[in-house]
Amino acid sequence: MHKVLTVISDTNIGGAGKLLITFLTNVNREEFDISVVLPKDSLLVPEIAKVGIRTIEIEGISDKSFGLSAIKRLSELYKTEKPHIVHTHAALSARVAAKLNKLKVVHTRHSVHTSQRLTKEPGYKKKFPYKHLVGALNNYLSDTIIATSPVAKLSMVETGTNQKKAIMVYNGIDAFEPLSDKEKRAARAQYGLKDDDFVCAIIARLEKVKGHEYVLKAAQMLQREDSSIKIIITGIGSEEDDLKKLAKELEVENVIFTGFIEDVRTVTGMIDLNINASHTETTNLVLLEGLSLGVPAVASDSGGNPFVINDGVNGVLFEGGDYVALSKAILALRQNPKELAHLGKRAKEIFAEKFDSKVMTRRVEDIYRELIASIPPEEPSVEEAPQDEEVT
Repeated sequence: MHKVLTVISDTNIGGAGKLLITFLTNVNREEFDISVVLPKDSLLVPEIAKVGIRTIEIEGISDKSFGLSAIKRLSELYKTEKPHIVHTHAALSARVAAKLNKLKVVHTRHSVHTSQRLTKEPGYKKKFPYKHLVGALNNYLSDTIIATSPVAKLSMVETGTNQKKAIMVYNGIDAFEPLSDKEKRAARAQYGLKDDDFVCAIIARLEKVKGHEYVLKAAQMLQREDSSIKIIITGIGSEEDDLKKLAKELEVENVIFTGFIEDVRTVTGMIDLNINASHTETTNLVLLEGLSLGVPAVASDSGGNPFVINDGVNGVLFEGGDYVALSKAILALRQNPKELAHLGKRAKEIFAEKFDSKVMTRRVEDIYRELIASIPPEEPSVEEAPQDEEVT
């Protein structure tokens, strides 16, 4: 059996953690013995335990990529565990320690922060020496780098990362189970929604990067055009108070703030349309969840969104920040149920082809197999080496 140590520095459950859990749920455990190294008391610990995977908690890696003490602890752990592969999510310390121990490294790149054209990150991250240092570290510390979307791969290549090391593996999720008609009606009734309302939702952290202000401005325009169009805003974050204040100033009565919802399927399963207005994305999991249920999306053309939503095929793209275009796209789909149904049908088909969790898992397993095949066989130790027979 091939032994893999996965290292993730997250203390909370974000997109990377959710993807990891999905992968662990589907991985071939008869072939791969996987353990997860993560910070002490991380919220991921009980969730990973639920799928029957061993966790190893260590100090010094909580929500930070690099630390000298972490390198020492991880290096000692590798010597004890003797993995064939170390698979890192962020966790630069884990890659350094693996390199020091001459281990094979797979690194998953979840975010995009070095692309000149596709992100709005601080300028220093896009210039020499930071940008080129990222590429040099990628080349030196990783044998294979998984990019979770084409835009993530592009951003790495722009730093000088070896294209042959960067492999595209789309984020994958387990398809959501659809709500029954009874469940759907109950979910809508909870928020005072009618069966014939056209319900849209933006499910995202309430942060600037997610573009909620444009959704609220679009909602104001839609309110004048069609009172049956409702917009649900699900999530919490640092912008919550400001967004509620803006909603009040815009006098929008067609917007519902739900706060945090643990089971987002109850929202995704009752809506007609997903909304994503982000300034930048890699592969947005909420969009994938909607696609799995046949819910198309109106999404900004930022970052990785165009690689998930194909304009006019499984949704509609609008220029990021253009709330007028956003409102027009929503209204057009409200007025054309046949087009909406067509987009929904293709949404499910494209999900099955590209974004299903099993597709993602098989791709990662193939990467593991290829790397393991490249590991030279261990030479026997002096004690184990066969001795020449004594000639008498």
